[in-house]
Amino acid sequence: MDTGRYAKLFLSESRENLSEINNALLELERGGSDTAIPRLFRAVHTMKGMGAAMGYTSVGELSHELETLLDKLRNGALVVTRPIIDTLFSGVDALEQAVDLATGAAPQQLDVKDIMTRIRTASSEETAPTFTSEFAIVPVDKKAPAPSGSSAPASQAPQKTSRHIRIDAKRLDTLMNVVGELVIARDRIQKIAEQLGDESLLEATLRASQILANLQNEIMTSRMVPVWQIFERFPRIVRDTARSLGKEVDFKIEGREIELDRSMLDEMGEPVLHLLRNSLDHGVETPDDREKAGKPRVATLILTAERDRATVLIRVTDDGRGIDQSRVLPRAKKLGLVEPGTTKLSEQELVSIISRPGFSTAEKVTEISGRGVGFDIVATRVRALGGSLEVHTDAGLGTSVSMRLPLTLAISRALLARVDKEVYAIPLTHVLETFSLSQPMLLESKGRQVVAIRDDLFTAIWLRERVGLPAAATAASGQVVLIELAERRAALIVDEFIGQQEIVVKQFDGVNASKTLFSGATILGDGSPALIVDASSLL
Repeated sequence: MDTGRYAKLFLSESRENLSEINNALLELERGGSDTAIPRLFRAVHTMKGMGAAMGYTSVGELSHELETLLDKLRNGALVVTRPIIDTLFSGVDALEQAVDLATGAAPQQLDVKDIMTRIRTASSEETAPTFTSEFAIVPVDKKAPAPSGSSAPASQAPQKTSRHIRIDAKRLDTLMNVVGELVIARDRIQKIAEQLGDESLLEATLRASQILANLQNEIMTSRMVPVWQIFERFPRIVRDTARSLGKEVDFKIEGREIELDRSMLDEMGEPVLHLLRNSLDHGVETPDDREKAGKPRVATLILTAERDRATVLIRVTDDGRGIDQSRVLPRAKKLGLVEPGTTKLSEQELVSIISRPGFSTAEKVTEISGRGVGFDIVATRVRALGGSLEVHTDAGLGTSVSMRLPLTLAISRALLARVDKEVYAIPLTHVLETFSLSQPMLLESKGRQVVAIRDDLFTAIWLRERVGLPAAATAASGQVVLIELAERRAALIVDEFIGQQEIVVKQFDGVNASKTLFSGATILGDGSPALIVDASSLL
């Protein structure tokens, strides 16, 4: 039987099982053997059967040895010790490598003799009935729901099961692109119908728009997946990184159920990884240093996902030493990034400096940091996704880095505004209110122009100046868009408003300095292009 055509399905299911194995191992390391060992045994047993069915010898044999060790732990013939935990982690790493090699473009079998010998040795050794972890011990909640595959109490009513099918993500991407083109075509037809004034055509266009809106909503919903699908790999990475740095960390994940568009989820994995590694290396102190500072030996690192209007906030928070301005400021002065007389940096200036390519305060280059690319990669990727980056830090208390991202990269609503002869799209995510500009609203404050709206003053930003056009003949003419990003607000001044419209976001490579001002482009109803303004570049 030709098993090659099933390789992708095997790889997909293996990754799910390996994720379950890693999570169960982390639970076992924290003292949760009551539930972790059965979960481990089931997942490894599944891997053994799948590997044997596909003819992947290394996967099947290695899974069998791991299963034997886990069976002894399950039956009480062995007790959990640090050497056994380390052996299991090494065995799972080898199993993951064996899966990748077997399903690669040029399939090959991993040599697993050495790791199998190590597992057999661990299975046969007499071990003391004690287990002490250098990591935080988290007690297992006996009232927690039973893991999948266990029997539910008879008193519980039977749950209605959902039916699922596997679909290649490329098909959903194609559907989303087609819907995007339909949205553009709909807007053009609607504009033509309005010009012709044909009532029957307008009615048919309205009905088609309603159907298209339902189709668009269903496809977007089908692409939404919970963030845990990306987050689930981070506990193992944090555990290994912390051990290599000699640090003790209690890693928590909050908001696993928050959903994001699949394309957005795929793009945000790398930035989150860099933030976690930066926090572990630069933020979290060693246990001895934490004790000297009056802190618990075990640091707390939290990865959070939460909805905030039409955006998702991904936040990495630690209770470490914070970003030390006494180290950042001299380095920034040396590189000419700030004025020589600067004595303190604002949080916004701090973000701008540490996001520059090559900037690092590390004294030496390690496998984890020191080359000044981590925060630069995060800032660049977040901007490319149409999001923004926020940093809050307190010296000696910790740092919180937040990525504010749109729910989807494909379709969003925008305010269309004209400046001179060009039309620009401003995402409604960042729009609070709009006003007509009048002379009394323009004031001078601390050497800069501001716009007075009710009892507040907001920095005035002329879009025409940002795009390189000469100032308007009358300074007080135009329209005001009050935009908000995190806790910052500003008054963006344009020539006139055209209206609101659903736009299909098209990514593009910026030209010269335009890359920081625009996050993409779209096609309007009349077929003309419009650039999408990146609000984070204005504030």
